[in-house]
Amino acid sequence: MKVEGMRLVGGRGQGPAVVCPVPISFLGGVEASTGDIIDPHSPIRGQNVSGRVLAFPGGKGSTVGSYVLYALARRGRAPAAIVVEKADTIVTVGAVIGDIPAIYGLPPDMLVNGEWAEVDGDKGTIRVRDVDAHEVVTCFLRNRGEILLLKRSAKVGTFRGSWGGVSGYLEGNEVPLERALQEIREEVGELEARLVSSGRPVYARDKSDMFIVHPFLFDVKSRKVRLGWEHVDYRWLPPSQIPESASVPKLADAYASAVNGRLARGVNKRRGGAA
Repeated sequence: MKVEGMRLVGGRGQGPAVVCPVPISFLGGVEASTGDIIDPHSPIRGQNVSGRVLAFPGGKGSTVGSYVLYALARRGRAPAAIVVEKADTIVTVGAVIGDIPAIYGLPPDMLVNGEWAEVDGDKGTIRVRDVDAHEVVTCFLRNRGEILLLKRSAKVGTFRGSWGGVSGYLEGNEVPLERALQEIREEVGELEARLVSSGRPVYARDKSDMFIVHPFLFDVKSRKVRLGWEHVDYRWLPPSQIPESASVPKLADAYASAVNGRLARGVNKRRGGAA
């Protein structure tokens, strides 16, 4: 699997992944002489970042943390590469002065601890061995402030019995919006859907599969739903009641991305999330 993020610092680095779900304070949190995580509150305390692909949301704490990254690089104990969700000043400066390949725009939970990852800082991409990427669309249909959720049948290939939006796989060079409109017609019938907004892709990991979800929000005039073979039930409910434990992975995140997105030029273009 290869996924596109955004370039932060050029160069290439590879190694086993170290994944931290929370921001890292390098000053006081990482031992500059060894690369050990020493923050007593860190969920990855005791792990070592040297020669690893370090994935985390971003930096926190003192800006002196940038110089901890530099010190790690000077001692040959720096991460092989860095993957962050947000490009904050601490990590950016540290990666630049330490000459550590780095990309941003990807969540840390797209990786699993220990799996081999290859980062290309020049192209802003990451490749993960033995993981398959699948690009999908998920459509949230809204009527009177509530959204439509569908319960997946036992006949579908993935997430049987889970609740989700109208969804489908992208194939070849399909345009996400065109696939979204087609899935609405096929799965729930003609509901006169009007596109409201489209969000940034959401990355949902399920074992050896990575689902790159392109979310859309549509307003519909009717609640009359015609279910096909892919679903056995449906509900209209407030977005705040999306059932986290009983839904497909990252469904609430996909909705948040869709509702906070906007209808902009380029929504009809070919996507570029995975290769």
